[in-house]
Amino acid sequence: MTSPQTHETTLPAGRSTRKSGDLARRALGLLALVGLPALGLGELAAHVHASRRAPGFDAWREVKAPLEAMRQPGDLVVVAPAWADPAARRALGDALMPLRDAARPDESRYAAAVEISVLGQRAEELAGFREEARQEHGRFTLRRLANPSPARVVYDFVDHVAPASADARVTDPPAACRWNPRARVAAGGLGGHPTFPAERFECPGGPFFNVGVTVIADEEFRPRRCIWSHPPRDGEIVTRFRDVPLGSVIRGHAGMYWIIERERQGAPVTLSVRVNGETVGEATHHDGDGWAAFEFPLAAHAGAAKAEVEFAVRSADYTHRHYCFEADTR
Repeated sequence: MTSPQTHETTLPAGRSTRKSGDLARRALGLLALVGLPALGLGELAAHVHASRRAPGFDAWREVKAPLEAMRQPGDLVVVAPAWADPAARRALGDALMPLRDAARPDESRYAAAVEISVLGQRAEELAGFREEARQEHGRFTLRRLANPSPARVVYDFVDHVAPASADARVTDPPAACRWNPRARVAAGGLGGHPTFPAERFECPGGPFFNVGVTVIADEEFRPRRCIWSHPPRDGEIVTRFRDVPLGSVIRGHAGMYWIIERERQGAPVTLSVRVNGETVGEATHHDGDGWAAFEFPLAAHAGAAKAEVEFAVRSADYTHRHYCFEADTR
């Protein structure tokens, strides 16, 4: 039996080389056809990613000089989105973003604000303000905004928690709270109480019972500067301000450190406001209210050049009542 014959075809050497070159050129052409658009899409994706990425800590320094040029004395500086505020404060410093502004009760008293925007965000709290100027600086947008109806604050009580203007006491049993300008600063840490400042009125009952200016975190974890006033077991803790010039109302906010308040297990806390011994209003705070506003008309007391104003805080159960309030007259 004979084996089947095998036939082999051999191309000439020149023809084989030309065919290999044609295949290589076609492959390169196809790669260019597919690769160049892919490269362009990659660059576009990188640009979009960069434009949507928050600036790093050091990048915020780039906006300091333009901000100083745009901002006028008294202007509030607001960062949008709000979660970028710590990075801005770290880079811009207390001169441009002092604690008094960063932990403000609201925006009503400011005649104007400069908004620093990144990622195309806007500050909701400035929605009613009117734009006067705008500048673009890389990933930052600066807008100077005017308040159409700023409030005229006659007297800010938070600014006057000191013996020259105020004193504090508890009522049951009656006892004065001693002013200590060099008290030991105490901070509760994560989940604990707000910081007790070095300058404060110290009341009987332990370190929680003091009157001093601190900062709490509200229901949105925004800082709020206020007067710490933990109610005592019995009676009231009273802060009295002397020789207060009055406007037409006493207006303010009250709340508790949100980590405590969000449990919604504590007793209500009542704030009574008295002018020259007369109660002009009361505000009762329930867990879950958050940073809540109050306003009391002053009626016959309105416009008085000098008045005595008391803020008295009480609760049926003082346990974990990390109460803090701010107020002014306008």
